[in-house]
Amino acid sequence: MTVFSATDAAFEGFRLTWEKPKTLLIWTGFFLVVNLLMPLALFGLGLNTQMAALEEVSRNPSPDPDVAIESMAALAPVYAILLPAGLVVLAMIAAAVFRLVLDPEDSRVHPVQFGAEEARLIVLALAYTLLLLVAVVAAVLVGGTIAGVAATAGAGPFVGILTSCALMAGLVYIAVRMSLGPVITFSEGRIAVFDSWAMTRGLVWPILGAYILAVIAVAVFYLLSLVLVVALGALVSGGDLQSVGRMMDPEMDSLETFFSPGRVLMMLFGALMSAVFHAVMSAPAAVIYREIRQRRAEF
Repeated sequence: MTVFSATDAAFEGFRLTWEKPKTLLIWTGFFLVVNLLMPLALFGLGLNTQMAALEEVSRNPSPDPDVAIESMAALAPVYAILLPAGLVVLAMIAAAVFRLVLDPEDSRVHPVQFGAEEARLIVLALAYTLLLLVAVVAAVLVGGTIAGVAATAGAGPFVGILTSCALMAGLVYIAVRMSLGPVITFSEGRIAVFDSWAMTRGLVWPILGAYILAVIAVAVFYLLSLVLVVALGALVSGGDLQSVGRMMDPEMDSLETFFSPGRVLMMLFGALMSAVFHAVMSAPAAVIYREIRQRRAEF
């Protein structure tokens, strides 16, 4: 018996943004404000140079663990701002998407807001982060033990590859089984850390299929949109692709160089892409939860 349509769940975010242009405009405005305020905060606190260093590290990560740790330690003030702000932003937009999927007749026109629902999502995200760290450490310990035993027996490389694949599959399985936790927490007004495990029993493959379809769809949408924007930027700049590149990766030397007209346009494009991306990635879990709940109510 089909509990939900993986295709419908995967494309729900696109349907919402197409049928609710006013909501898409609100979400785009929210991300535009975030895109404008975050650089202002970093410049105001004198962390613009650290932000530039963070972008350089993300583009060219060092293979040396010691260097990587030193870089992260030096960038701690930037992380101290970006990580909490990111959690708040993600909780607010996820709650807005959940609200739209679960209560489409909501008279508030689905504003992005911060309240108890969003706060619970942040607490759940922190709990999930701790559980992820425990799972990763356990996987590394198990993998290392198996690899050591296999190396002693002379079958190290082959067993190591199989073990890595098995552990990765296990982590994906756990992630899928726990993936409805945020929408359960939002809908039921309590921090539901493990409730998703029971709700997703026997539905791992269709749920995983919905998530994979959503990722592929949003990736294609983003790439096509980016090609269009680059083409328009090249047309406006007379074919100067370097100027288009500077709009996408501006200098962090001063507010004037950062907030160039071209950069502001790119921020607007990024805000629109962020609104669509989060709608597409958050909606499937809400649809799946809604359909499972309705099916259970029928029986």
